[in-house]
Amino acid sequence: MPLKEIKDPAPDKPKGSKKDDGPKASDASADPWKYLADGTKARQGRKLPFENQLRDLFDTVAGAVKLADSFSGEVIGKQSEELAYGYAKLAKEDARIKAFFERAFTASAYSAVVVPTILTVVPIAWHFGLVPGKVGIPLTLASGMMPVTREQEREWVASQEAEQAQAEQTAARGTHPRTEDSGDDDDSA
Repeated sequence: MPLKEIKDPAPDKPKGSKKDDGPKASDASADPWKYLADGTKARQGRKLPFENQLRDLFDTVAGAVKLADSFSGEVIGKQSEELAYGYAKLAKEDARIKAFFERAFTASAYSAVVVPTILTVVPIAWHFGLVPGKVGIPLTLASGMMPVTREQEREWVASQEAEQAQAEQTAARGTHPRTEDSGDDDDSA
């Protein structure tokens, strides 16, 4: 990055006065976005109040939406920085929005309860057929469990019980299935 050329202060300004370096970040005409060579843009400058929390919120929403619809989740994820900036700017200008965000983000302890609860309740609800598979299967996998419906579980239990009954019948005959006589080497004849 090239160094800026150092200029002498204008002669008409008294010594010790502030220079006017152009528009400030708080000026409405200042562009908060830096356009990169690849066509994308990145946020530059100081972040507004709530901007980081809003960015985290939109990233979380994007991840949750991706579980149900990957395209929609990708769109939200790609726009999360701009959405966060826009809502933070709105909160800066509207006291009601600012008060709402203050209440919402000071209640962040609730999210520490809500997310694990959702990751517990939704897979159980899906298991019993109360939630569609489009939502239940991804959240079941996200919670670290194998997605098994109630019917599949019943079939598995029934097959286990059938195997157990067969093993008990074999034990009652007193022979092991691998050492059972086939009648071919009968020496009594």
